[in-house]
Amino acid sequence: MSVTDRPVQLATPPASTRRHGAAIRWWAALGAVILGFEAVVLVRWATGPYATPVHPGPTKPPGWMRPVMDTWQVAGVLGAGFCLYWFLVRPWRRERRLTVDGLLVIGFATLWFEDPLSAYFGHWFTYNTYLVNFGSWVKDVPGWHSYGKPGAMIAEPIVLIAPVYVYFIMIGSLLGCAAMCAVRRRRPDVRAWQLIAVCFLAMCLLDLVGEGLVWLPLGFWEYPGGIHFLFSGTYHQFPLNEMLTIAVTFTGIASLRFFTDDRGRTFAERGVDSLAVSVRRKNVLRIVAVAGAVHLVLLLGYNVPNAIMGANSTAWPHDLVKRSYLTDGICGPGTPNQCPTSTHGFVTGK
Repeated sequence: MSVTDRPVQLATPPASTRRHGAAIRWWAALGAVILGFEAVVLVRWATGPYATPVHPGPTKPPGWMRPVMDTWQVAGVLGAGFCLYWFLVRPWRRERRLTVDGLLVIGFATLWFEDPLSAYFGHWFTYNTYLVNFGSWVKDVPGWHSYGKPGAMIAEPIVLIAPVYVYFIMIGSLLGCAAMCAVRRRRPDVRAWQLIAVCFLAMCLLDLVGEGLVWLPLGFWEYPGGIHFLFSGTYHQFPLNEMLTIAVTFTGIASLRFFTDDRGRTFAERGVDSLAVSVRRKNVLRIVAVAGAVHLVLLLGYNVPNAIMGANSTAWPHDLVKRSYLTDGICGPGTPNQCPTSTHGFVTGK
């Protein structure tokens, strides 16, 4: 038998490569389960009675509020579209490859489903019902505890919020990584936990400005039941738990982007190059794996702790309760429920 006739024996991949190959499959499986669950709930909502707009009620907002909200909704859609083009479409057209930012922005575009889930056990936040809304899908989530009925429930402003999850988290990821890069340039021996701490502080500041000083005073959404921190007693009081949990979530996602391996892979993608599958399948696995990772970060970093917060809502300020467009028909005048008081919880009214 000549040398060329001998069968080729493939080298056994190193154990670490096999482990990473298994890891991406687990992350992709998690992402597939999450996205599948999301699709089922949204279909049930769209075909059921809860896809009903929540109306603002009798209270009129200040004259400036509606034009600002209408303008921001349009601008937000354009901003999200720009992010999808710049970080996903443009690199793909130029290099025919998916970048880390492209994968992240795809994942961000699916995160809006989780937006209302921190009210699972009780209401602690509301949305302005003058924003475009069709109710929300929360009552189609298995085991949902919070009060709600068609036309009186969390009024998810999907035209506003879906883009926010794309452009605002992308801004947070870029700023968080920029902060960590700046520290590492000045101190090359800095440890990973120190970089993460710096990122966390930067994300606290970002949320304080973005939500506390811009979105909440403009009346887009509010946190009446959070832990009072700034502007206490006003309709736009800014809660401590919101800032901290947003900072944890954004830090987790920025770290996913920052701490990549020598191939530029996030921890959710590692091992994909060792898989004996087509490039197309590898890309699908990467997309679903990264989506699973960002969903898990949002769930554990934000929704779980704030769902516990929602079950123990603090008293809602009168400045918000008197504005029917900010109570979502959940409680207050004209509804069967009193809003949470100092004793906590929703009390059924007459």
